[in-house]
Amino acid sequence: MPRCLPLLLFCLLTGSLLPAQGPLIPRVRSFSAVDYGGENQNWSVTQSPDGTLYVANSGGVLRFDGLSWSLHQLPGRPTVRAVAWADERLYVGGYGEFGYFTDAGGKLGDYTSLSARLPVTEQTEEIWNIETLAPGAVVLQSFSRLYWVRGDSVRVELPGSLMFAHATADTLLVPVTDRGILVYAGANTEGRLVAAEPPNPIVGITGAGARLLVATTDAVLKYRNGSYFSWSATADDVLRDQQINRLLLLRDGHLAVGTIMGGVYLFDADGRLVHHLDYGNGLSNNTVLALFEDRDGNLWAGLDRGLNLIVRSEPLRFYRQGKQPIGAVYAAETYEGDFFIGTNQGLFVRDRQSTEFVLVPGTAGQVWELRVTPYGLLCGHNDGTFLVEGRRARRISERSGGWQTIVVPDQPGRLLQANYTGLSILDLASEGPPAAGSSEQRLEELLAPVRFIARTGPNQLLALHGSRGSYRIRLSDDWREILGVDTVRAPDLVRPFLARFGDTLLVQTEEQRFHYTDDTFQPLDRFRGVKVRPAEYILPGRAETREWFVAARDRVTVYRGTREIAEYPVRLRRNFPRIIPLADGTYLFCLEEGFATYRPTSGRGEAASLRLGLDRVSNDVWRFDYVLPALDRPVRYRYRLLGFSDQWSEWSELGEKEYTNLGEGDYRFQVQADWYGGAQEVSFSIPAPWYRTPWAYALYAGVFGGAVYLLLQEHKNRLHQQARKLEAVRLRQLQRQRIEARNRQLEQENRRKSRELANTTLTLAKKNEMLLDLKEELARFGKRKDTARDPHKLLHLIERNLNHEEDWAIFESHFNEVHEAFLKRLRQAHPQLTAGDLQLAAFLKMDLTSKEIAPLLHISVRGVENKRYRLRKKLGLEGNDNLNTYVREFQ
Repeated sequence: MPRCLPLLLFCLLTGSLLPAQGPLIPRVRSFSAVDYGGENQNWSVTQSPDGTLYVANSGGVLRFDGLSWSLHQLPGRPTVRAVAWADERLYVGGYGEFGYFTDAGGKLGDYTSLSARLPVTEQTEEIWNIETLAPGAVVLQSFSRLYWVRGDSVRVELPGSLMFAHATADTLLVPVTDRGILVYAGANTEGRLVAAEPPNPIVGITGAGARLLVATTDAVLKYRNGSYFSWSATADDVLRDQQINRLLLLRDGHLAVGTIMGGVYLFDADGRLVHHLDYGNGLSNNTVLALFEDRDGNLWAGLDRGLNLIVRSEPLRFYRQGKQPIGAVYAAETYEGDFFIGTNQGLFVRDRQSTEFVLVPGTAGQVWELRVTPYGLLCGHNDGTFLVEGRRARRISERSGGWQTIVVPDQPGRLLQANYTGLSILDLASEGPPAAGSSEQRLEELLAPVRFIARTGPNQLLALHGSRGSYRIRLSDDWREILGVDTVRAPDLVRPFLARFGDTLLVQTEEQRFHYTDDTFQPLDRFRGVKVRPAEYILPGRAETREWFVAARDRVTVYRGTREIAEYPVRLRRNFPRIIPLADGTYLFCLEEGFATYRPTSGRGEAASLRLGLDRVSNDVWRFDYVLPALDRPVRYRYRLLGFSDQWSEWSELGEKEYTNLGEGDYRFQVQADWYGGAQEVSFSIPAPWYRTPWAYALYAGVFGGAVYLLLQEHKNRLHQQARKLEAVRLRQLQRQRIEARNRQLEQENRRKSRELANTTLTLAKKNEMLLDLKEELARFGKRKDTARDPHKLLHLIERNLNHEEDWAIFESHFNEVHEAFLKRLRQAHPQLTAGDLQLAAFLKMDLTSKEIAPLLHISVRGVENKRYRLRKKLGLEGNDNLNTYVREFQ
């Protein structure tokens, strides 16, 4: 409601400027099927409390949150004819199907079919209208049935042939053919509103009580005391033959009428036509299927082809080109009751009784300036300068391109003009008929195109070049001569623009702004405490109201003093933008196509708030969804995540951002919208993983302490083990030393015994050898006849000494000491061996030769060889086996 009050004041007050308001219409935002992703026809519109819009479209249910559209299908994909929001539910209806979607945190949740609970015979009706009653009841209407819904229960009623019902508080008014309008209080029929019916079928009802209005196909009627009366003669004339299809009483008292043939008509409370919007004049199509007033007081029109938003909440009204384009607007003035517009196509005029602009004869072409003078309306034109009197234009100068004029001090009839070739003096007071000659005098000292001029001191000017650069100019006292021209080299001004705020001169380009004071250009980044960015122009308003404007590429922001009071999505002409104060307190915005009028309000209305949602998709994915539900304009966003980055992102129309693999810590996500100063933030923390929590660290400390304890214990055990190992090594070393000592002793003993054995063997061998030699000698001696004694006794004695059994016993004793159990093992391995064989094996073990063995065995060497041969056989050796080797290696 607060937004409707400025609108009402605007409509009441702008009549002083342009009484014929027909061509001036609100801003219209159009959506096509390509934009919203559905089909062309839109049958019904509703809005949830958070500002989200829902539309019944032939392709399904459309959802629009100001950022993006989404399409939701019903079971069977029927054409959706009706939508209504009630009790946190979106009720929908179409052919053979109706039910509701639940609210899921600002988004559509699951769908519940109510028609599926009815008998099959009741599932073929097509729902065309949904009305909500105060106690919580919802009524869905086909052309023959009413479906009363409370909760999830449905009751069916058949009153007759129905037209569109209308709910007011807890009362439902239902037009029934041949029965009049039935009145339901709650779910009970109380009677008929009036017995008689209008001449034509009722197509719509709106309002309540004394404001109850009823529409037929060609008229709007008011109901009083049981009868119908014409509501407005103007409406009757305008709506005749337009085929009324929808009727809606708006909160500010205005009436919106949607027609099949002529688009949307808006009437004030007294029945006067305020606006007419149709194809070519704002609307995308003339056939209106639905009307809905949103929470901001704006009017939505569901059309046969597309969806339009009529922005009534802002005090801006636009002149649409329609069938008579006037082009880009550069100047405007009210003169002698007529309204003049200077455009790139010529000078146009419209009087109070007209609704169309007409071209002033002879002025086709670019108009740069309009100025009211005591001598007529001055028109600076591409083809010279004209003076308009009545509706006739007379050329007073042939000089091309009259860009700007200023009044010569103390001479209101003389003007200094900046034009394509420099500066000229226009003497309007002495202006005579064309035959008398021209009253224009060129100042020859400056021959360059001058776009803007401003007085900076007595007889001093600042002049801005038409394309690049500026000049300081000194004039004579009568301003008819240039005394000096100083070309300003710095700053380098490209397409400079001049704006005057009282005594303050601002020189601006696309990139820079300067305050010109004391013949110098001072860089300017703030004006009246407001920061101004590149590509923004500062434009003056009225000095008495301290109103001024900042024109950006996509908007105009209105300030009063240092306070911002409004901003609108209006694109001014970028080439030298201009906002013109008009006499009645309004402003005219010069646009590339036509113009807009604006009356400042007392302040900014209630703005939509930025919504921000946080969803943790998975352990590693964080998603932020944000939207500013400003349905009448596109919105851009920027964001940053403090704790991750301090830099703002670029502006974008995307409404979501995902972060992955964020580390633990505290974060704050901030988002800003580029309208209404919208900003939101949300803080969140990502805890450390379980293995980095305090409990985990305590566990780690415990484990570490335990590990240290175990390591210490292990270290002690290792020390003990090492000590035991060292002790064992020491004992082994001692044992080894003992063994080595014992071995050395044994080796020494063995060597001693070996020597003794060798000595014994050698002694035996020598003894036996000697005895054998003696025996042989005695044998020879006994054969002699002259032997004195008988040698047999000596031979017997020798034979007894040669008995080697005793020698063998001694030898075997010594041999066994050196070669322990050799003979025993050999006897076990070869039990067939005789004592002689063992003796031979013992001698071979000692590595004695056959010659050395023969005396020991009392046999010849040949006998030894024979014994060796027999021993080989008994040992089972082959011919190529070495007997000595076998015996030495036998273990």
